[in-house]
Amino acid sequence: MLWHAEDILQLVGFKAERLPNLAETYVHDVQIDSRKVKPGDLFIPLTPPIAARDGHDYIIEALNRGAVAALSSKPSDLDRVIRVSDTFDALVTLGRAARQRLDPAARVIAITGSSGKTTLRAWIEHILSAFNDTHASEGSFNNHLGVPLSLARMPASTRYGIFEVGTNHPGEIGPLSDQIKPDIAVVLNVLPVHIGHFNGLDALRSEKLAITAGLKSDGTLVLEQALNEHVSGRTRTFSAETSANVSVSPTNLGPGLLNAVIDGHAFPLELPALGEHLQATAAACLAVVDQLGLDIPQAIRCLRSAPIPKGRGNRANIHGITLIDESYNANPESMRLALKSLRQEPEGRVHLVLGEMHELGDLSPTAHRDVLNWSNGFYNCLTVGPEFSAPSQERGIRNYADSNDIDLKLFVSQLNQGDQILVKGSNKVFWAKQFVPRLEAALQQRNTS
Repeated sequence: MLWHAEDILQLVGFKAERLPNLAETYVHDVQIDSRKVKPGDLFIPLTPPIAARDGHDYIIEALNRGAVAALSSKPSDLDRVIRVSDTFDALVTLGRAARQRLDPAARVIAITGSSGKTTLRAWIEHILSAFNDTHASEGSFNNHLGVPLSLARMPASTRYGIFEVGTNHPGEIGPLSDQIKPDIAVVLNVLPVHIGHFNGLDALRSEKLAITAGLKSDGTLVLEQALNEHVSGRTRTFSAETSANVSVSPTNLGPGLLNAVIDGHAFPLELPALGEHLQATAAACLAVVDQLGLDIPQAIRCLRSAPIPKGRGNRANIHGITLIDESYNANPESMRLALKSLRQEPEGRVHLVLGEMHELGDLSPTAHRDVLNWSNGFYNCLTVGPEFSAPSQERGIRNYADSNDIDLKLFVSQLNQGDQILVKGSNKVFWAKQFVPRLEAALQQRNTS
C-alpha cells in the first residue's frame, strides 16, 4: 500500500464537500496520465498550462481502467472522486507529505548536473537497493511534474530516496530541492547544456548550485572538485583527479581496471561500461555511499553490475556489428568524451552518426565545428540537423536535415563484420524519433536478406 485514500482526502480534499466513502480504499500508485492507470491507482488530472490537455476529461476513463480514486478541481458526482482546489497543488502537497512521513533515519538524495544525472541516479539506486528499501525517480522524471510525482510515489517504508532534478530555465531547481528536502545534494557537473535561457555559464552554475535550497541544515553537498570554490558549508568533493575527497582514475593494470581512492584509502574498481565520463559518475556515486556510512567494498561489488540507462551508452552486438546507443542526449563535453573513448578502443572501422546539439545559444556554431574536429580520423561520419550543416559542408561530410532522411537499408549494407556504430545527438534528433530501434531492425534484416 502506498497511500490510504482517506489520508489523501485529509491532506488535499475539500472538507465541506460531499465526501466519497474511501474507508477501505488503498492506493498502490499515482498517475497523471490516464493511459497508464492500473487497478489500484490514484489518478490526478492536470490542466493547462501544466498539461497539454485538461485531464478532467479522462477521469471516467481512469476509473474504468481501475483507478480506486481520482482528484478533481471541478464539481463531480462520481464516486471515488476527491474534490480539491487545484490538482497540481494537490500533487505537490502529496509529494511533500510523502517526504515528511519518512522515518527520521531515512536519507534522501537529490541529484543535479548538466550531463549524466540519470546514470548516476540509476547507479546509486542499484547500490542502495542492496542495503535497504530504496525509492528513486523513474526515467528522467526531473522537472516540475516529475519531482512531485516521484515524491508522491515514495512508500513510507523507504530508507533511501533518490531524486533527479533538472532545469531549462533560471529559478527551477531551488523550488524542487525545497520539495525534496535532501540530506545529500549532488552536483555532478556544470557544462554548457540547456544554456540558451541563461546569461552565461556563471548563471547556469548558480542555478545548479541552487540544489542546496532545500538541503537540510545538517546535510552535505557532494560536488565535482572544480565547483568547490563556489560554495560554502559542509561539502564532499569527487573527481577523476586524486586531489578530491573521492577520486576514480585509470590504472596501468589493463583496460577497464580503475582505482578508487576515498580519503586516501584505495580500492580496485571495475565499471559496467567503458568511458572516461563514467569515472566522475562512479566517483560521485562512491562519495554518496561513503557519506551514508555504508560498506564501500560491497558497494564496489554492486557497481560492477549497475545498469546503463537506455540511450546513455548501451552497447549491442548485432550479428558482429557493435551499436553504441548514446541517442538520449548530447552536449559538447559528452561528445568529446565519447569520441575520445572510441579512440582508445582496439582498431577497427568506426561509423559516427552525430546529431546536432540543442540549447547551446551563441556557443552552438563553435561547438558543432569542434565536434567535427574531434571526429577526424574515424572511418565514416554522418551528421544530422541544420546546426551541423555548414561545418559538415566545409569538411565534405554528408549532412541530413532529419534522421528520418537516412536510408538505413543502404547504410547497413555498407557495414562489415567488426564495425562499430556510434549514434549520439540531442534527444529530439534520434531518441524522440526511435532512430536506434529502427537501425537495430535494419541490422537484423541485413543478416537475413
